This record gives sequence, structure tokens and C-alpha cells, in this order.
Amino acid sequence: MFRLNVRPLAGVLVLLLLVGIVSCVDNRYDLDRDIDMTISVGGDYLSIPGGSTDTTYLSKIITEGDLLVTDAATHEYQLARRGLVNVEPTSVGTFDIGEISSSGFHPVVIVGGGSAVGRGSVEKEVDMQGSFSQTVFGIDEALMEVGDVGAGVPAKLSIAFAFSGSLNYQSVIARNLHVELPYFFVVRACDETKGELRGNTLVLDGVVLSSGSNDSFATVLEVDGYKFGDAAGNGKKVDKANSSIEIDGEVNVSGSVITVFDGNLDANTSLSFAPSVVLDAMTVNKVTGIIQPTIEVEPTNIGLDDIPDFLKDDATRLEVTNPVVAFGTENKLDTPVEFDVTLVSHRNGETAPLATVTVDDIEIDAGCITAIILSRLGKSGYADAEHVKNVKVEDINNLWERIPDYITVDISPSVTNPNYYTVELDREYDMLAGYDVVIPLSFESGLNIVYNDSICDLNADFSDLDQVDFDQVGLQFTAVSTIPLQLELKPENVVVKDIYGQQIESIKVTADGRKIAESTDGTTPVESRFAVVFTSAEAGVLSRVDRICFKVTAVPGQALNVPLRDNQWIRMPKINLNVPGGVKVDLN
Repeated sequence: MFRLNVRPLAGVLVLLLLVGIVSCVDNRYDLDRDIDMTISVGGDYLSIPGGSTDTTYLSKIITEGDLLVTDAATHEYQLARRGLVNVEPTSVGTFDIGEISSSGFHPVVIVGGGSAVGRGSVEKEVDMQGSFSQTVFGIDEALMEVGDVGAGVPAKLSIAFAFSGSLNYQSVIARNLHVELPYFFVVRACDETKGELRGNTLVLDGVVLSSGSNDSFATVLEVDGYKFGDAAGNGKKVDKANSSIEIDGEVNVSGSVITVFDGNLDANTSLSFAPSVVLDAMTVNKVTGIIQPTIEVEPTNIGLDDIPDFLKDDATRLEVTNPVVAFGTENKLDTPVEFDVTLVSHRNGETAPLATVTVDDIEIDAGCITAIILSRLGKSGYADAEHVKNVKVEDINNLWERIPDYITVDISPSVTNPNYYTVELDREYDMLAGYDVVIPLSFESGLNIVYNDSICDLNADFSDLDQVDFDQVGLQFTAVSTIPLQLELKPENVVVKDIYGQQIESIKVTADGRKIAESTDGTTPVESRFAVVFTSAEAGVLSRVDRICFKVTAVPGQALNVPLRDNQWIRMPKINLNVPGGVKVDLN
């Protein structure tokens, strides 16, 4: 994390050596004879100012990427990932209702027997009942109960009266004759309609039904659909075994007819009539009822494999204050959709999942876009509002306590609405869905971040010291930080290596146990001091050093719930190189 430039320190040592040489040699010595050219520098304690470091902002230490970003307004770091959830369009299939034809209307004698003189007429009251029954197959499995069906093209409803008999008559006229159709026919008059339609009853009054010679009568209405009921329990239950519904109805004809004729009647003359009702077949394209379609969602993997280096170590543990997983869904159905979601975190190469979190009975509002926000605290940057729902999931942090490579999201939506709503048949209802994962880097007490780094290519610096004899060297640091994390360099996390990458076992590393203190608000600078000591009993061993590898552990200390921001910084205003007992330089 912090790189100390050793080359200026070596330069300071060389300068001291030159001063020592000049001060120790005078004309009393014969330089042609053997002379002990070993000198001491520093006395009991040599301290060399090593300078200071520039202010290093977190934006320089932490490299942003696709996953790690900062909020433009707050400068706060967060792990963020968004993407789409593949939801298969759902639809309810269309079906046909075949032709319906009435039965049970038996001819009724309206004139027969008796006698009349000259021109006359006979009025006959009628009260007739007919019925029909139709089984409709091919009902989509999503339909539980049918309350109302509609056709894109109206079906023609024909009402006819047929006359038969031996009577020679002039006309048959309807007097307040009612043809009462089933209540569930959604019927209307058209240009071909004769008579007056009152609700579902056609009233024929003064309408000539026949002009003699057994002339028949016909009129036409249009039917836009069937309305069996307007609330659950009042419609047609679907026979799930046969995927069918039964349509049964009655047609009543009541009122009177007047037959006008000339001449006498005798016992051998009569006139009968019989009504008939036929409704053409229709293709249903809209249904209202209890409808529970199947919605298929493809499992989604949220990849987190490009996490920043300082979160990659196996020892890293995150205790995030309020991680958020949000789902945005556009529900085009006119009914709420419930879903259960299971989130499972995984690491590549590990068979067992890291953690599993399940949330049940989440409801998506009908006919709109709904934001479902899962969070540890049950609150987020979005307040509860219409179509915004915050859901508290206390164990959601388990998903990234150990940072996973990916999280599998398994969403199981269902429609369980027991009430009526309407769908267009054969229409594909897309349910657009996406996810947005936001993990703000503000932490609880359980945090443990391990940052791996190394100081490389030191051999050129330390090889300058191959003439310097000392067995211990310490680095003392004064640090000032606004970072809300305690930083600690433990001796066991420091490894010294040579140019071949081999660990130099003879160099022992110790530390004074002090930490770089955290800024409790992430803004106020806090000063700390700490030291690291390198010791070796072998002469000149430091000249072999090429790389110092270390792990810095970070914990929140007292700065709980304080976010990391890219404008927080750390600076080393003072770095000293300390050599107890000074150093000896062998110039022989």
C-alpha cells in the first residue's frame, strides 16, 4: 500500500561514510601498510530521517472498475452490479365457443277449429320455453373460473318463427311478444334487428311475423360475448380434467300473436308456429375471471469476480451495514404477482455454497413498474411509496461475508389472485425485470479486510549497503489518516524475499503492535505512530533483499457505519530509519 523509496536512505548512508572517512584519516598513518578500515557511524543509536510521503487518497489506493464505483455526489465507494433477469413472456391461449342452437320449442297451434263469419282474427297467448347446452373444450390451464368472455368479432344471433298449417290467412302479427334471451348473452341490436331490444329481451309489438302462405320471420342481433358473473364464485368453473366449461341456457317466448284471415274456420284448418334461436360460433379473445398463468424465470447469475484486490483475500470478511439487492419489475398483467426469491452465493472451485438467503411472498403491483428493495435494515435511498417496497432481510449480509465469485438468483413468481381480472388471449405479456446490487462500503464490527501488496525491486537499493555492517534496522512511521479503518501490519504477514523469489528466512520481522488509527467520522485527520523492525544475525544479508511482501489488515475500530470515500486519505509526514548501536562500515 505504501512504498518507501530506499534509494535516498542509501544515499544518506553513503554521505555519512564519506564524512567518516575524511574525518578519520590524517598524515600520521601510512596508507601503504595494512590499516583497519572499519569505521563506526551513529554511536549508540543512529537515526536517519527518511523523509515523508505525499498525501495518498483512497482513489489512488483503490482501483475502480466495473464492480467498484463511487457515488458522484457523495464520493462513497460501493460495489455495484446491475443486469437483466430473463423472464419468459406469459400468455393465456384463446378458445372457440361453437354454434349454440336452441331445442325444446315445440310448434304451438295458434289457430284451429271453431268458425268465423267473414273477415276475422284470432288472438293466441303463448308461453314457450327452449334451452341449449354447449360444452366448450380447449380452455387454457391458467383459467380457473370464467366470468366474462369477449369476441373480437361479434357473433350473429338469429331469432326466427316458422309457420305451418292448412289455414289460408292474411298475416300473423305479434302483440307484446317477448323473446327473453339468457342473462349471460352480451347482446346488442344491429341494422338488421326488428323489434325493440330491452336488455336481454327482444320485444315484438305490432311486428308482422308472417304475411301468409306460411311465410317465416327472422331477425338478427349481435352478441359480443358471454357474461356469466362479475365476481369470483359467480362464473363458470373450469373442469380441469377436461379443460372445459359447460354453457347451459334457456330462451323464453311469451306474449300473444294475432292471426288475420278471411272466410270460415272448420275443424280441419289450423296454423302453428315455432320459434328458434341460433347463435353463431365465436372465437374468444378476452377473458375476465380467476386467471393464474404460469410465469417462467430463468435463473440468473450475478457475477462478482472482478472485485478489487483488497477484498479478494480468503481471510477477508465483510460485515456491511446495509447491503441492498433491488429488483425492478414491470408487470403488465392486471393482477398482482407474488414471487419468492432465493439468493445463493458461490465461490469458484468450492462445491458447497457460501450462503443461502430466501425471501418469500414478495408482491409486485398490477399493471405498473414496482421496485422491490431487499436490505439488511429494511430501508434504502428510496422511501416506501406507491410501487416502492423496502423489505427487511436481516441475514442478507451472509451472501458476501466472504466475497463470492457469483450469486445465483432464483425467482419463482406466481399468480394466486382469487379475484377476477381481465387478460387478452394469445397476447404475450412481457414481464421486464432487472436487478441492482449495491453494497456500500461502510462496515460493522465484524469486518476484516486483508490487503495484499509488496515493495518490489529493492535489490538495487539494498545492494548499495553490502559494505554496511548492522544486524537490526527499524522503520518508524508517523501517519495521519482520515480513513475510517484501523490499519495494522502484523509481523507474521511480512515476508522478505530475494531476487529469485525465495524467502530469506534469516531476516526476522517484528512490530510494536501499534495501528494506524481510524478517523471516526471519515473526515477528521488522526495521527498515529508505529514501527517495523528487521533483524538478522548474518552479515550483509540485507543486501540480498529484493522484495518485501505484506498483508495489511483493516478493521473498522470505533468508526462503525462510516462509509469509505474516494477523497479520504493517508499521509506519512515523518519516516525515520533507526539503527540501534549505529553501523559499522568495512572499507578494507
